[in-house]
Amino acid sequence: MLSRHINYFLAVAEHGSFTRAASALHVSQPALSQQIRQLEESLGVPLFDRSGRTIRLTDAGEVWRQYASRALQELGAGKRAIHDVADLTRGSLRIAVTPTFTSYFIGPLMADFYARYPGITLQLQEMSQEKIEDLLCRDELDVGIAFAPVHSPELEAIPLLTESLALVVGETSSASCL
Repeated sequence: MLSRHINYFLAVAEHGSFTRAASALHVSQPALSQQIRQLEESLGVPLFDRSGRTIRLTDAGEVWRQYASRALQELGAGKRAIHDVADLTRGSLRIAVTPTFTSYFIGPLMADFYARYPGITLQLQEMSQEKIEDLLCRDELDVGIAFAPVHSPELEAIPLLTESLALVVGETSSASCL
């Protein structure tokens, strides 16, 4: 099934006529009828009652119209989102970080990000690494900043930095012998 089938179905439902819908869509009436037949065959049910002088939606057609209309809206929103993301002018990015990274990196990173991509909204959350991995696997986050290695085989960790930690003590401390 193609978005063309959905467009054609909704046009026939709106106009109540194959001829008027074909005219509005700038296609021939036989081509439109053929596309609707293909759609009905793929769904396994008739969507239109063609028994009278006018056509009307069957019960299945009424139900499917609601879903078809929403699907077409979602496809349009998806197309717009792709264009927004492709040129990084608009959109949103869902990010989660572990508490350790929040205090050290997030402020400077966000300032730099907003300067480069002012139209992108960042949705930042702080949470445990386990929760980050869970939400990434469920596609409820776009990016997580946490420690490697990750525990889920569905995820990939890309190293961002290597940090050296040191024990800092005074000269007279008994720990300075370590």
